[in-house]
Amino acid sequence: MTGEKIRIALLSLWLGMMAFFSFVVAPAAFAVLPEQRLAGNVVNRALGIMEISGMVLGVALLLVLLFSRVRQTRQYHIELAIVLLMTLSMAVSHFGISRWMHQLRLRGGDNFYMLPVEDPIRASFDQLHQASVGLTGFVILAALYLIVKLIRRPV
Repeated sequence: MTGEKIRIALLSLWLGMMAFFSFVVAPAAFAVLPEQRLAGNVVNRALGIMEISGMVLGVALLLVLLFSRVRQTRQYHIELAIVLLMTLSMAVSHFGISRWMHQLRLRGGDNFYMLPVEDPIRASFDQLHQASVGLTGFVILAALYLIVKLIRRPV
């Protein structure tokens, strides 16, 4: 398998994982489980796994790209920068945003999901949630962009 095909496979795996979490796992947990607290616990656990998997896939992609015999063109540097940003997004999400969100849920106690949106703890959580969604959206769009670019690249 060529380096290009390996990169397409890894990006496709990453894209699929992120899309499945965003459009299936998270909405289903909040729709099906009887308490938001339980759904939050499931989503938090799945998110942690997804973030770590994203970092591993990102490092694998960077290594494949760095050790491939691809001419170092402008497109090569763009792909390298995008994969690096995708990987950093997962690290920021995992080691920063998700941890802060978890701490806020703990501070909010058992009734965290009952806090009014004006509550400072809940407002901070909601801002972090939006940042998390933004990073996830970036990774999904970036993976999709790179897959299309790799598939459409002239031979």
